[in-house]
Amino acid sequence: MSERILIMVEASVTPAVFQECRTLGSQLAGSLGAAVGVALLPTTRMQLIRATLQAAGGDRYVEAIQPATAAAPMGSAPFLWRDDGRPDWERMWTGFCELALFGGPPHRGAESALTASQLPAGEPDSDCDAIAEIVRGIRETTGLIAEPAEPGWIAVRCRSTKMAAWLCACIILENVEARCEEERLFLPASQDFALKNEVKSVITVLAKTHHYWEAHANAQATAAART
Repeated sequence: MSERILIMVEASVTPAVFQECRTLGSQLAGSLGAAVGVALLPTTRMQLIRATLQAAGGDRYVEAIQPATAAAPMGSAPFLWRDDGRPDWERMWTGFCELALFGGPPHRGAESALTASQLPAGEPDSDCDAIAEIVRGIRETTGLIAEPAEPGWIAVRCRSTKMAAWLCACIILENVEARCEEERLFLPASQDFALKNEVKSVITVLAKTHHYWEAHANAQATAAART
């Protein structure tokens, strides 16, 4: 065995928990571009390992990571405007917090989750073409092309079915409704959406998840190039 990282799992855990550990190892291997070992060990062997580590220094060698508490919704980025009076979506964000998928704060709270069928939370802007702004914001922040779909939805053309599915799953965890069909990702969109509320939310949540998809895809490409 040549793995530099080894995840040790006690055999008393359920098969579902062991599978979660294997999934974690797979994600870590993809991120690092190197193999990660996952070992299922008898309880007596785990006790021996713990005793050995304790004798060698205990807490200096083992960090106990406790379950994370539910994260509060992410803070809102300042709203920026272009000289022509339109929102400057491209400059609105200089970075993103961690995805809710990995324990970061969701884009919206559960009590204010955005769905395709809900009524707007605030008054829409009469001088704003909400759907056109969502299309423009998505293009400026991700380079992806979006277009109106059936009532209540906008369709974003992804580069693959895998990309659409990954973004869809991540966006749902950010408390924004989403679904996908092959390489198309569907997000809520309505002319009744307010610019600084629902419009900004749809653009933000896709910009955030797309940012992490690009990092994920690049890591996979790097790992494949090494093999």
